[in-house]
Amino acid sequence: MEMALKWLKKIFQRDRSDEARDERELPSTLALSYVEEWLADRSREPEFEKRVRSFYSSIERVAIDLDRDLKALEEAEPGEEVPPRLLKAGTAARENVSRQMRILSSKFAPPEGADLESAKEYHSAILKQLQNTVQKFGRAQKYTAALFPEEVEAVKSDLAIVNRHLQDLGDAVSEREARLGEFAEATELAKAARERNEKIGAVRAELSEDERVLAAMREEETVHQREIESWNRSEEGRRTLEERRSLEEKLREKDQIEMSMADLVSPLTKAISRVVKQDASDRITLQHRGVFEVLSTSPERALDGEISGALFELRSMVDVLGLRDKKRERIVEQIDHLLEERPLEVLKARHSAVTGEIEDLRRELSKRGRETARIKDKRDLIRQKIPALESSIEVRRRNLAAMEEKLSGDLADLKRRLEEIAGGRVEIDVGS
Repeated sequence: MEMALKWLKKIFQRDRSDEARDERELPSTLALSYVEEWLADRSREPEFEKRVRSFYSSIERVAIDLDRDLKALEEAEPGEEVPPRLLKAGTAARENVSRQMRILSSKFAPPEGADLESAKEYHSAILKQLQNTVQKFGRAQKYTAALFPEEVEAVKSDLAIVNRHLQDLGDAVSEREARLGEFAEATELAKAARERNEKIGAVRAELSEDERVLAAMREEETVHQREIESWNRSEEGRRTLEERRSLEEKLREKDQIEMSMADLVSPLTKAISRVVKQDASDRITLQHRGVFEVLSTSPERALDGEISGALFELRSMVDVLGLRDKKRERIVEQIDHLLEERPLEVLKARHSAVTGEIEDLRRELSKRGRETARIKDKRDLIRQKIPALESSIEVRRRNLAAMEEKLSGDLADLKRRLEEIAGGRVEIDVGS
């Protein structure tokens, strides 16, 4: 009894006043994790076996009465004024009836088991034999009853009693089957609800872990951002900012120098193109063809070497290029300007100086910015991961809500089934 009470305390949440109740009484709250066990215990219903054995005993008693009444039928004497033909037919019929009734009576012996299957097989076997006996020997019983009415009436009464007991046994079997069907359906509902609740618990745990990781990632992102902002406010950060601005200015100056150099060479483009084509067709032979080709596209690169020779060579070729006078004069003037005042060389010198300054600034910025770049890389990596995790969390939340809604429906169905089985109010505790 003590062990049973401990078992009940684990399964049911009860008040102290309820702890002494019988284990089969209705609990106020039933833990979802133990509903299946409770149903299995409840479904045994030992009173069913008691009822079945009571029917077995009743049928056995009828078998004794039937045996007594059959003996009386077998030993009975017909009346003195019975017609010979009826006497002959009735006597022969009595033997058939007696033989078949004893075959039927032999089936009345009950099985050892009083469970549902045993009772069902026993009921089916007797009912089938009884139906066969009644169908096949109705006429024989009629002849027998004509000679031995009281004895046959006694046998018929025995059969009627057996039939009533069989009906009661059949009703009990049907009720038991229906009851077990209710338990089976309730057990399936309980199993589905329990498994869904366990899955919900797992999803909640996963969601909680994801939310913890997300919070940690956001905190780490904030820490890195603060480090970057702190570094930007430092003396080194301000100096780096100034150097970046200076670098941007130098890059703009370099672009401007290259545009100015291109503007100086632009008036010579047509002449350069023609001398290069004539050289390619062997009409003339150029000594500085490579310089011409670079000069027309990237003047700053052409100035890496000496261009004066190329300009003198171009000037000497102007007259044979077939240019119009005004065009030829402008080209000659531009070549003389480049040779005499050497603006390209001046721009090239400045270009080289600015390029050197740019390289120095980039080296310095690269050296100074390694630590902050490392922090930014960490921050940016976390920022890339956060949206994916946020999306995953949102999907989990939607799935969890759908699962909880489905569980709510399952629990409502299960509660209704349990209350039908228990015949009273039942609450289900999903947390136990």
